Formats: sequence, C-alpha cells, structure tokens
Amino acid sequence: MIILDLEKFTRKMDSTIRRYRAIYGLLEFLAITFILFLVAVFFNLYEIFKLIPWTEPYVGLSPDIPLLTISYEMIFLFVIVFVLALFVSAVVGRYRSEIYGLLKRTPPKRQNSQDLVEETYPELKDRLKTAYDNRNSDNFIAAELRSSVSRDVDGVASTDLIDKKRIIYSLGVIVVAGFFLAAVFFTGFTAPFSPTDPWDRFPNGSLQQPPITDDNSSSNNSTGIPQPPPPISNSPGVDIDVTLPPGTGHGPGDMLENGSDSNFTPSRPLPPESLSSQHFYDTLPAGYEDIIKEYFRRLAANS
Repeated sequence: MIILDLEKFTRKMDSTIRRYRAIYGLLEFLAITFILFLVAVFFNLYEIFKLIPWTEPYVGLSPDIPLLTISYEMIFLFVIVFVLALFVSAVVGRYRSEIYGLLKRTPPKRQNSQDLVEETYPELKDRLKTAYDNRNSDNFIAAELRSSVSRDVDGVASTDLIDKKRIIYSLGVIVVAGFFLAAVFFTGFTAPFSPTDPWDRFPNGSLQQPPITDDNSSSNNSTGIPQPPPPISNSPGVDIDVTLPPGTGHGPGDMLENGSDSNFTPSRPLPPESLSSQHFYDTLPAGYEDIIKEYFRRLAANS
C-alpha cells in the first residue's frame, strides 16, 4: 500500500510539473509575441505589404467581422509575428543556458518532480528519493523510511511547486507591452519613417530629384549670387522648359527706366488701304473688294 502511494504521488507530481512547464512556455511565448508585435507596429512594418503584389490589393481593406475592425495588413503582420515568435521561443528554449550566461544570470534548473518537492519541502530532503528508490526493499529500515515519507507527502500541495517569479516576470512583460501597444493604436504615435521610404525615394530604381527651392543656386553661376531656377513644366515622363525670353510681355513704355521719357516717337495711324496686301486683293472674287473696304472704313470710324 505504501509502495503504491509513493508511485502514485510521483506520477501525480510529474503530471503537475509538466502542466506548469506548459504554462511557463505559453506565457513566455505570449510575452515574445507582444514585444515583437509592438516593435512591428511602432516602426510601421505593416506598410511593407503595399510592396508585395499578392497583398497590395488588400491594403486599406478590412474583413467583415462583427464588433471588430482590423485591416488586412494588420492580420498579415500578426501572422508573420506569430511565426517569428514561435521561432524565437524555440531558439530561447534550445539555448537558454547560453542566453542566461550572456546575461550573467543563473538559468532556472530543470528538475524532476522529486527534486522539486525535496527543494520545496526541506523535511523531505533526500528522504523522498531514497524511499522511492528502495520501494521494493524488504529490510526494516527501508520499510520505516517509506512509512514515514508516505505520511509526510500527504501535506504536499501542488500549488507550492509553481515558479511564481517566472510567472510574474512573464505576466509583467505582457501587461507592459500590451499597454504600449494599446497606446500606439489609440494615439497613432509611431516612428516617423516606414519601410516603404526607400521605394518612395527610388520609385523606378533611380534617385528622385528633390524639389528645387528658392535657396538653390545654379552650379554654373560664377558670381555666387543665387539665381531663380528656370520654370519647368512637369508632365508624366517629360520635363518641358517653358522659359520665356527676356522682355516678353513688355512694351517699349514698360522697358523705360523709372518711367523716364525718351526719343521714342510712335508711328502715325495709316489708312487701311496702305496696310493691305496686294496678294489679298488678287485672290478676292470680283465685287468683294468694295465691300471689304467699306467694312474696314466703318470699323475705323467706330473705333
């Protein structure tokens, strides 16, 4: 009966320790996921889906989910973060000792159930394992040890075996990361750059010319005096120079300095007949010449 009690107790503790370790792993995975998702959202990594052909049609759209509004790019980003968190968790679990060594900290021990019970309950130190190892022995000392240990393990509570410090650390990271993630979503405060910035700068594989400002000067200006840039008309794929020659739009009076008078004398008005071309009259049908002359006479008289 005592032998069966010790074996049953050991199997129960083994199952409890495995369940607790699964909880530790789940909490650590959630903490890693929250941290990675917070970093991805803060640095606008979801905008990378604008550059992927098979995700670009879904950018800016949301699935029809009741009581939930979330864009497709956020869903895609969370899936990638989830897979990456699985990978990081596996690496951390595989190289836990090395990682703790780099941080100059002692890694948590991976103990079996009997070692953990003996560490938690000092009165069972070395007695539980000894009694279990000698559970089939018939000598009097082994029988007394098994009987004594069997009475003591009745007071062992499985909740005392939980690594409370490990759970508190994981929950703390989840709460802090979740708080900042909610702040980013509600306030829209993110980094001032995104992964699409290089593509905006090099849309066709070449450097875009930055806009010319009034402070820029011509490289050919030997005097060092800033010159205004020539007006350029931007058409798709074409730059058209629409620079007007000097003096365009100014009459002789406008070109006088300070409105001062000059020796310029305007020409006198001439009758319409003297401005007509002989070729014009040669090509007119017969009878139209007098009509046209009369029209221009009346036009000149009315003006």
